[in-house]
Amino acid sequence: MGAHLRIDPKLPAPFQRLRAAAWASNFGDGVRNAALPLIAAGLDGSATTVAVVAAAGTLPFAVLGLPAGTMADRRRRVPLIVSAHLFRFVVMAGLAAVILLDATTVGVLVGAAFLLGCGEAVADSASPALLPDLVDDDRLEEANGELETAELVANDLVGPSIGGTLTALSSSLPFVVDAASFLAAGALVRTVDVDESHTHDPPASTWWADLREGARTSWTNPVLRSTGALIVLLQLGSIAAIAPIVIYLTERLDLSPTGYGIFLSIGSLGGLAGARSVKRLVKRRQPFHVLLASLALTVVAFLLMAVPSLPVVTVGFALSFAAVVTGRIIVIAARQRSVPGRLLGRAQGTIRSLLWTAATVGALLGGAISDGIGVQAPFLFAAAVTALATVLIGPSLRRVL
Repeated sequence: MGAHLRIDPKLPAPFQRLRAAAWASNFGDGVRNAALPLIAAGLDGSATTVAVVAAAGTLPFAVLGLPAGTMADRRRRVPLIVSAHLFRFVVMAGLAAVILLDATTVGVLVGAAFLLGCGEAVADSASPALLPDLVDDDRLEEANGELETAELVANDLVGPSIGGTLTALSSSLPFVVDAASFLAAGALVRTVDVDESHTHDPPASTWWADLREGARTSWTNPVLRSTGALIVLLQLGSIAAIAPIVIYLTERLDLSPTGYGIFLSIGSLGGLAGARSVKRLVKRRQPFHVLLASLALTVVAFLLMAVPSLPVVTVGFALSFAAVVTGRIIVIAARQRSVPGRLLGRAQGTIRSLLWTAATVGALLGGAISDGIGVQAPFLFAAAVTALATVLIGPSLRRVL
C-alpha cells in the first residue's frame, strides 16, 4: 500500500519566502482597501471623491503595465520587487503621518493612491515573472494557487475586517499597519536567493526596443494571444456583472450593509476553494479541460446570479469566484511555460494593461446595462460574453494548452 502513496515535497524555500511576502503585503493591502475609502468619504461625504481616489489607485495598472514589465525584464527581479515594497512603505508611512497631523486633503489621498498603484504595478509584473526560476515547471499551477490563496485570504477576507476596526480606533493606524506590511514583505523578498535566468545575457537593446518587443510578442506568441483574448473578454463580462451588483443586492434583494460584507466574503471563500483545487485538477485532467470546465461553470454561475433569490445569487457568486480563480491560475501557468524568462515581465505587464482597460470599460457597460435594461441584465450579459469567448477562442486554446 505504501508503495502507491505519493507525497509531494514542499515547494522550494525561496518560493516559500516569496509566498510569505505575498501574505504580508496582501494583508496590508486588505487593511488599506477598507480604510482608504472611509477616509476619503469622511472628507466631504462625496461618492465622487471616493471614486476619484479609487480610480487614481487603478490607473497605473492600465498605463504602466508594459513599461513596468519591461523594467522587470531588464533588471534582476528580486531587487526590483524589494524596491517596489520599500517605495510603498515610504508612501504609506508618509500618508499615515499626514493623517496623524490632520492635514489630509483629496489631493493627498489621490497622490498616495496613484503612487501606491505605481509601486504595485512594478511588483505585480516582476513577481509572476520570477516564479519559473523558483519552482519546477510541473508545479507552476500549485505555486500560483498558493499566491492566489494569499491574496484571497489576506487581502479579501482578513485584511478588510481588521482595516475597518483599526480605522474606528485611529484613522492613521491602518496605514501604519500597511506600511509595516510592505517593510516586512521587502525584508522577506530580500532573502530570496535565486539564479535569475533572464539576467544571464544582459540586454543589448534599448529600453524602447524592449518595450516594442514585449508588445509584439504578446501578439505573435500563440499562447499569449489566445489566453490574452480570453481573459480580456472574461474581464469585460465579469466586471460588467460585478460592478453594479451592490444595487441588485441592496435594492432588489433588500440585503443590509452587513449582509453585503458577508456576501463578499462568501465569494472570496469560493475563490479560495478554486485556488486550492487547481493542483489536484491538473493532475487528473489536461489544463485545457480544466479551463473549459471553469468557463462552463462561469456561465452557469452568472445565470444563477440573475435569479432574484438571495440564496441562489450567493451560490452563483461563490461559484463564479471559484471558476474565475481556477481559470486564471491555468492561464498564468500556461503563459509562464510558453514565454522565455527574459520576456515574462513584459508579457505579464501587457496583459495587466489590457485587463485593467477591460475592467474600466466593463464597469461602465455594467452600469449602463443595469440602469437601461434592469439590474439582472448584467449577469445575462456576462454569461453571454463568457459563452461567446469560449466558442470563439476555445479551438485555439485547445491547440496551445
